[in-house]
Amino acid sequence: MNLTKLKQKYVPLVFTSNEFNEIIIYITHNSDFNFLNDIYLSEKELDLFFQIVDIFLKTNMPLAYILNNKYFYKYDFYVNEDVLIPRQETECIVEEIMKYDLNNKNLFDICCGSGCIGITLKNLQPKLNLYMSDISPKAIEVANLNLKKYKIKAKTFVSDFLNIFDQINIVPDYITINPPYINSLDLNIENNVKKFEPHLALFAKEEGLYFYKILAKRLDFLFQLNKNLLIICEFGFEQKEQLRNIFSGMIVKYNIDFKKDYSNNWRYFVITSKEIYEK
Repeated sequence: MNLTKLKQKYVPLVFTSNEFNEIIIYITHNSDFNFLNDIYLSEKELDLFFQIVDIFLKTNMPLAYILNNKYFYKYDFYVNEDVLIPRQETECIVEEIMKYDLNNKNLFDICCGSGCIGITLKNLQPKLNLYMSDISPKAIEVANLNLKKYKIKAKTFVSDFLNIFDQINIVPDYITINPPYINSLDLNIENNVKKFEPHLALFAKEEGLYFYKILAKRLDFLFQLNKNLLIICEFGFEQKEQLRNIFSGMIVKYNIDFKKDYSNNWRYFVITSKEIYEK
């Protein structure tokens, strides 16, 4: 069947345009987006397409879990229900940290999940020393699969949030964090997200602010490890003012720079020491 006709039938009725493209790339093993409107699917490929459609319509399972694959930045990652599905807004963390010198630096990807942040950065800067941690052993298994896929060397740890820095003696230069930050009472969470994505990686106590409060309490400790440290952390787009209050007592010593994502929503913050960056 001609791909253009197939797309007209299923987009946007069943899939978004991006989802449709991801299915076709998965089926054909061709990652060139320019070819997508110019090919015919074989009978075998068409059968696989309809199998995916059938699972999607019957279960409402996120497409990334059906395909066990999700594109992030310039790369694709193996994912399953043990890890969050990488989101486009998280790519902002990658773009932000690529502004800095990563050559022979130590980067810790905390709450790493599939490893999409750390592995993407290591792909972009091979001389980066990468360390990844997550509280979930199953998430670390997924991250290790993605490391193997890209033939990347990195050290992975099962560790609860910032406890990794109590366990090892490696000095961090950069820390990226995408913590659980959703309030369990949030009514805006889509049903298929609640049903399929791991709650351990989604929801946090204290209205979703629990891990930011821990981070605020441990800032002095972290910057004692390295006064040149830079921390980049994602948050929910409605949490900026609450976070500003949490970190209000720290602004004498630290720069806390809130930044927006591609949709102009507040999405992440960068923390540096005023001692270093205001000289």
